Amino acid sequence: MRRGILALSAAVLLLAAAGLAGGFSHTYSLAAGTVVVSNSQANSSWAPVAVMFGYAEACTGTAEVRRVSQGMTLVLASCSFTNVSSLVWVPDCSYSFGYGDELVIVSSVTSGFVQVTRRGD
Repeated sequence: MRRGILALSAAVLLLAAAGLAGGFSHTYSLAAGTVVVSNSQANSSWAPVAVMFGYAEACTGTAEVRRVSQGMTLVLASCSFTNVSSLVWVPDCSYSFGYGDELVIVSSVTSGFVQVTRRGD
């Protein structure tokens, strides 16, 4: 199922991040426009809890979250946004990423970062 990416204020974004502290987070630069988070560990899996986008200033563009597994690509969420400085995607169900699976995050705006929060399965 697809679920939209929400545009949020910075204050709400911080509250969302605080509420997701049960997992582990990594922050990545959006300078290249695409971030790929791969599961390179055999015998382990993880699930995304949230993907949070932060931009240097209010901007207009598109964002997408994809899952790549065994050569198949599935768009989990996508949106077009106008005049926002942050976005967040919270999955509507648990997507387990096993060995070799990739979470691919794409943003047309490259002046920012993305924070991926995930938990072990």
